[in-house]
Parts: sequence; C-alpha cells; structure tokens
Amino acid sequence: MSVKKHSFVAVALLVSLVVGGAIAGAALIARATGTVNVTATVAQSVTCSVGAASTAFGTLTTSAIATASPNVTSTVACNDGLGCTLYVQDAGNGTSTAGLYNSSSSPYLIPSSAATLAAGTEGYGIQGSVTTPATGGALTIGGTYTGTGNTVGALSRTNVALASASTPTTGGVVTVAHLAAISNLTTAGSYADTITYSCTGN
Repeated sequence: MSVKKHSFVAVALLVSLVVGGAIAGAALIARATGTVNVTATVAQSVTCSVGAASTAFGTLTTSAIATASPNVTSTVACNDGLGCTLYVQDAGNGTSTAGLYNSSSSPYLIPSSAATLAAGTEGYGIQGSVTTPATGGALTIGGTYTGTGNTVGALSRTNVALASASTPTTGGVVTVAHLAAISNLTTAGSYADTITYSCTGN
C-alpha cells in the first residue's frame, strides 16, 4: 500500500513542474515585445522643359495663313498630389497687349485673339495638343487652345493655363503650333514675340 502512495505523489509533482514551466515561458515572451516608428520625406518636384528655343514664320503674306516652324514642345512632370499646370505667357508689345510686335520707329502689333484665322485678316495665336501621353495623371489641354485647322487660342500678357494634370504625372509632351495671318494694312518690318512657359504644382 505504501508503494502505491509514493508513486502517486511522484506523478503529481511531475505534472506540476511542467505546468509551471509553461507559465514562466509565456511571461518572458510578453516582456520581449516592442515597436519602431519609421519616417521619410519626399521632396516636391515640378518640371517643364521646352524643346526648342526659337521658332519662325518666315515672310508672311496676305494670301495664306502661316504656321511657324518648328512646333514647340514642353515635357511636363510633377509629383504633387493634386498634379500640376503648364502655363503660357506672352510678351507682346512689352506693356499691355499680346501679339507679334514690330518695334521699329513706327511700332505695330499683330494682336493675338481667340479666332479662326483667315488669309488677308490679321490674327495670331496658338494651338496645343498632347503628342506623347503621360504616365500617371493624364495631361489635358485647356479649352482655349484645343483648336484645329486654323482655329487658335489667344495669348495673354499674364499666365494662362495651357495644359494640366490632376494627379502626379511624368513624361507627357505638349506640342504647341503658332499660327499667324496679315492684312494689306499690316505695316512692313520685322516682328517678334517672346513666349514663356512655366509650371507649378496644383
């Protein structure tokens, strides 16, 4: 009878040690946890590079509408969350009016306006189109400059939106065509204009 009692006690003690070991191990794992905060910053980047520094009409005549050569391209990229806008601004006569300017002793301006140009009638403006689709946000041409054929948008002495994207974009190319026409009363001489392209995040 005494042998059986001793055996029972030994088994009970062994079970108690195993359970105690499991509890101690769980407590050690809980005390070993922790957290790490990771931070980073991405700088804003907005670029619009112009592909040609100059373009020329050559000699304008009353019998035709002229297109300057070459067309001017601008490649747009930005990582702004709201996208970016490509603007166009015209120098014109340097003070108040946009257009092709003859700065000689008898200054004269072929004004720029939104119109469908006609041979024999003064006019000057631009057309815009997206010739290379962007990756990311799609570039959209502003309504004033979506004309085709002989229809042009007006240039301005202040910034006007030429194209824009509403989300981050890269690699899109905007191509601008410059059109002009003259009348029999257009003063002879050399004409010039300076057009500035710029872009900002939205």
